[in-house]
Amino acid sequence: MLTLNRRNLVWLIPLLMIITFPAWRLPVAAFLAPRGAEESGPGPHSQNEHNFVMQKVIIVQNQQGKKTAEIRASQAFTSEIPDEFVLTQVDADLFDEQGDRVNVQANSGVYNTQTRKLTLVGDVKVNRVSQNQQLFSELLYYFDETRVIDSPGAARLVGNRAEIKGSSLHYDIVTAQYKIGGPVFCVLGSE
Repeated sequence: MLTLNRRNLVWLIPLLMIITFPAWRLPVAAFLAPRGAEESGPGPHSQNEHNFVMQKVIIVQNQQGKKTAEIRASQAFTSEIPDEFVLTQVDADLFDEQGDRVNVQANSGVYNTQTRKLTLVGDVKVNRVSQNQQLFSELLYYFDETRVIDSPGAARLVGNRAEIKGSSLHYDIVTAQYKIGGPVFCVLGSE
């Protein structure tokens, strides 16, 4: 007969743990696993974790401590391209060296935070208030680094006693110079 004394119990307990290990291994491992591990691994949630929508967005651009642009949009949301936001109902103010404002409005746009490039699409209107000039286009690019507005498609420029239509338009905010691609149609009025 087997007598249970303390010396036998010391050997019996580890033996029972080894024999029953397959039965209790999974529940204990699940209990001891760190929480949140299932969310951090690759899966369907990891692809969408940086997608979001912002309401009433204002983006301010500065160069050498001076405000160069203020871009407002009713909505901004992330796109599939990193560092890029899709904007809706864009209303932006671009400032020249003297602080004069150039207002730009469009139905939608895309802003890249790395290149500081603003792309505007759909019923684009540029209003240079100080010179009473307006530009109309369907596609427009604004490059904050070079302070240039570029319209690669058809554009119409209306100013004091003049209307100019061209196949493209390039406007340098710093020098206030226009370059209009041809064919160019121009109507000049007199007072």
